Amino acid sequence: MFLIAFAISCFGLFSTPQQESQINLPDKFLHFLMFLILSYLLTKSNNFHKFSLFFILSFASLSELIQFFLPLREGDLIDLFFNFLGIGVIYGKKFFFT
Repeated sequence: MFLIAFAISCFGLFSTPQQESQINLPDKFLHFLMFLILSYLLTKSNNFHKFSLFFILSFASLSELIQFFLPLREGDLIDLFFNFLGIGVIYGKKFFFT
């Protein structure tokens, strides 16, 4: 399930944006939600939580860096913050409340 969500998120992050989005949610909330879901699925798919955290943080950072160099995308530190916030909700719960 994680791999399917990962593929969908890669498509959403790196494809050419459409002028009219069919999802009427703010961009920052979508970043938060996408990384929240990815983090949740990643923690459920394996028991390597420290490696998984490193992987998802790296993916969040690299995705914004790659978008910085794509012609029709923008790398944004605020997007990165919301990526990390979504990750932090899941992993904060995992490491501090279990």
